[in-house]
Amino acid sequence: MSLKIEELKNRQIDLNNPVILYDAPDYKVSWVGSAEEFIFRCNAYLISSGGINILIDPGGIQHFPQVKDRVSKLIGDPANVTHIITHHQDPDVIGSLPEWLKINSEITIITTPRTKVLIPYYGFDRENVNWLDVSPLDDTIIDIGSSSTLIFLSAPFLHFPDAFVTYDSRSKILFSGDIFAAIQKKWELIVTDIEKHKKEMMYFHVYYMASQKALKYFVNKVKPFDIKAIVPQHGSIIPEEFVENAFDFLAGLKCGIDLLYEESPVRSIMDEIFGES
Repeated sequence: MSLKIEELKNRQIDLNNPVILYDAPDYKVSWVGSAEEFIFRCNAYLISSGGINILIDPGGIQHFPQVKDRVSKLIGDPANVTHIITHHQDPDVIGSLPEWLKINSEITIITTPRTKVLIPYYGFDRENVNWLDVSPLDDTIIDIGSSSTLIFLSAPFLHFPDAFVTYDSRSKILFSGDIFAAIQKKWELIVTDIEKHKKEMMYFHVYYMASQKALKYFVNKVKPFDIKAIVPQHGSIIPEEFVENAFDFLAGLKCGIDLLYEESPVRSIMDEIFGES
């Protein structure tokens, strides 16, 4: 079995180094995120397939040295990164992008048109960048070799109008961006207590996601895929045993405009988590 997530739950993990989540001779998926204690902890991931190295949501500028170091331990020269996927434009997702373009100006940036409009404001010439557009309406597929394709699935208003997620058909991992994200005072790489984790996901989703309608649409869209793990940009990785539970939880969660215009506990929820941090 090439997926390593189940066995990672049962051992101590050195988070000062990259963590391999899927391992085959010709294909690897790794966590290369940042080490910090802040409750908004950020994850980044790397897919390596032959000469293709795809960095997913590389993180903020303050995490660039850490992420670069982890990537280098896996592929040697960080200039070997060939693609960067950015699921939306927020600074915690993509603030370090100009530094990666300094290392390799030939990197291809994979994103949606509305995100493509915004991210050059971090400070680079949009005309000198290789872009691969993800269609905002029709889901996009690219072949990355080693019998794998990446499927880019639109996720409108979760939480950005042109947000999307990435499904890796080889590892069967869903790179979910901010969907399934969690706000955690005690972070762990892999979820071990789904009931506790659902509360931590609620802290994030009630405040950031548009509505239950949007979440339910997304869940119905991705449920047919064979998903062995959900890896979000914030919070812990959800292993296969909890995937169905997590789907059902989000599909029934009121959030965003469902709560904003009626009496709701949303403010007290956020005060509870942020006030104690």
